[in-house]
Formats: sequence, structure tokens, C-alpha cells
Amino acid sequence: MRQDIISKETMTELTDDGRLLVISHMPLAYAMAWRLKDCGVSLEDLRQEGFLGLCEAALRYDETADCNFATYARHWCRKMMYMAIRRRQTAGDVQDDTFHEEADDEDLLRMGQRQRIDDSLQCLRQEEQQVITLFYGLDTERQNLTEIAASLGVSRSRASAIHLQALQKLEEALTERPLVDYIDQSIL
Repeated sequence: MRQDIISKETMTELTDDGRLLVISHMPLAYAMAWRLKDCGVSLEDLRQEGFLGLCEAALRYDETADCNFATYARHWCRKMMYMAIRRRQTAGDVQDDTFHEEADDEDLLRMGQRQRIDDSLQCLRQEEQQVITLFYGLDTERQNLTEIAASLGVSRSRASAIHLQALQKLEEALTERPLVDYIDQSIL
């Protein structure tokens, strides 16, 4: 496993103080992994990436800098986890393991929001999904209720009722799974 090999090598490069920093901040990495657990990468892999981020942070950390280790380590853990998520998402598009560039925080937030929306749409009937997708322009051009009604072959009032039912179901689904479950708080 790539992570195990890297982590063993990295741990041997760390000083005793560096190892202590890594071990004492494992709960931070685990908490960050837990928040991203439904992103398509296994929780264990996210924890491994967080561990690698802690090791990288410990190797690079400058105690004289005006920044505590937890703040510094959070950046490296997040970077490693998001790179793993990106590798997973682009695995079908890219044949090799190259990773072009780390996404900026706005892209990562958008990615988490989109994953949350996609997951929540699964609670809807197909007709409701279609209305929401068309009305809000998810992967398509936005349409108004009159256009949606025509494409579904229903009246405008029926399309409106479907829209309201779908919104109620989505509200319940989104309340059960807050956005924080999909993204790392530190990027907000």
C-alpha cells in the first residue's frame, strides 16, 4: 500500500519531537478524515492521508514561526486528503497518477456542496429529481416552471407542486446531513 510505505519512511526521518507532534495530533487528522468520510475515499485511506499530512507538517514545521503546530498541520492534512479525493475523482479521466494542481478552497467548498446535493437528490422520485435539476440548472440550462411542465407533459401547477414536494424532501435530507459532513471546517 502506497501510504504504508511512505509513512514508514517518513516516520524514520522525523525526530523524537516530530514523532511526538504527529502522535499527539492524530485526533485532529482523524476528525478531519471523519468530516470527509462520504467523499468516495474510504475513511481508513483518509486517515492514512491525514497521517502523511501530519508527518509532512512535522518535517517542515518551524517552531520559531508565529503559528502553532495544529494550525500548520491542518493545512497539510487537508492537502493530502483532498489530493486523495481528487485522485479518486479523476481516476476514470486520467490514466496515470499525476495530480495537476491542488484546488483552491472555493473549488473544494463547491465540490463538497455538489456532493451533498447529489447525495440528497437520491431521496427524490425521478420526476422530482428532474424538476429540481431543470429548475436549478444542475448540469443543464435552467428552466422556468412553464418550460418544465411542458417537458414533463403536466400542467404548470402540477410542476409547481412537484417542485414544492421535492424541496420539502430535500430540506429534510439536507438537515439530516449538514454540509460540515462533506467539507473541512477550516476552509470556510
